[in-house]
Amino acid sequence: MKTIAGLDFTDPVTFLVSLVLIFIIVYIRYILLSGFYQWLVFKIFDRGNKERILFTPKNNGKQIQRELILSSYSAIIFSVMGMILLVFWQLGFTQIYTDIYDFPLWYIPISVIIYLLIHDFYYYWLHKWMHTSKILKKFHMAHHQSVNTTVFTSFSFHPVESFLQAIIVPAILMVLPMSFVAVMITLFLMTLSAIINHAGVEIYPSIKKFKFFQKHIIGATHHDQHHRNLKKNFGLYFTFWDRWMKTEK
Repeated sequence: MKTIAGLDFTDPVTFLVSLVLIFIIVYIRYILLSGFYQWLVFKIFDRGNKERILFTPKNNGKQIQRELILSSYSAIIFSVMGMILLVFWQLGFTQIYTDIYDFPLWYIPISVIIYLLIHDFYYYWLHKWMHTSKILKKFHMAHHQSVNTTVFTSFSFHPVESFLQAIIVPAILMVLPMSFVAVMITLFLMTLSAIINHAGVEIYPSIKKFKFFQKHIIGATHHDQHHRNLKKNFGLYFTFWDRWMKTEK
């Protein structure tokens, strides 16, 4: 059986201790990365680039407090799913490999792109469903309490929605071969993308040379429109599905 540092994650005590540690890492990393991102982009764009700030943050202390509480619930759900993924890996149920030379090195970035495309497909339809289902909409509206979003809106979900978002991760990794390094890169990109899209500051270039990037990659402006118009812009990373399904504003 596979192990990390000789640890058996199927052991209840090891599982619980590891779960607590992962939660601390996930939540603290999220707060530090979000806080640093907000400090950095507002420091940059307050200096002559204010047209890129989508709205001026005002007394939103209560909103941030609510977002941090909901984010802590999300971090718990994500940590539990992470531990389940570790157990699945240990039992040989996933396609995660630890030796980066098991596949050609060029496959690492390819596997990350494939993962993001599958995840984007799943999220688009889940997201759209959460806006049309009477039951799921009640849970999803916890996220939409934040109209003027902040970096902390990015994890601010009802636990039911957090579970629906997290379940796709082990599902993909049970069929898609990915190195441990690729998985870590993907998880970081997922968190960073969520922060960028909710920060209320458009950081992506607007010059013509980046027209392809602007057309296909979702940024703060695209997702901000979703928080203001609940019937448009359901995508996660890419605009493909919004354009194909005519839901892009």
